Amino acid sequence: METDRGSQPFVLGLVRCLRGLDRGMERLGRATAWLTLALVLMVAGDVLFRYVWHVGSVAEQELQWHLLAVIAMISASYTFQQNEHVRVDIFYQHYSPRARQILDIIISLLIVVPSMLFLAWMCLDFVYQSWSLNEGSPDPGGLPARYVIKAFVPLGFALVAWQGIVRGLIDLITLMAGRSSEVRDGT
Repeated sequence: METDRGSQPFVLGLVRCLRGLDRGMERLGRATAWLTLALVLMVAGDVLFRYVWHVGSVAEQELQWHLLAVIAMISASYTFQQNEHVRVDIFYQHYSPRARQILDIIISLLIVVPSMLFLAWMCLDFVYQSWSLNEGSPDPGGLPARYVIKAFVPLGFALVAWQGIVRGLIDLITLMAGRSSEVRDGT
């Protein structure tokens, strides 16, 4: 079904906005990739110091775990944005492009978004309690602000939900617009 001419500027503006949000998620994901390099260098340095000079640091090991947690929580939304998430491709690959697009819309808007928002909501008490206690590491020499890293748990779920909304709306608008390259490309 084609959109009417009166709604074209609104739809094109909405798609441009959604594409901008999509690009923002891509930039965030690429920045997170650099955190992976930092993590690899930290682990290599930790191994070098422990086995060559017999010097270790609880804080450095905890920082590695915290960095890995941030990478995992942010990378989930980037993976979804890049369409590289886990899917049952043995069925999906046999569907027509239109059927795949409809399935993607349903999964994005009716499964991913509500489930990620539910998980984010369920984590809020966990994070609130950690912040209110000013929680730090229980280990001597550990990092003092463990509550900061715990905030990334609901944030990660919220980012996946946000990406589900963006991706689902882009797919929905593209589906409703038919084969309009203007809407699909956001121009």
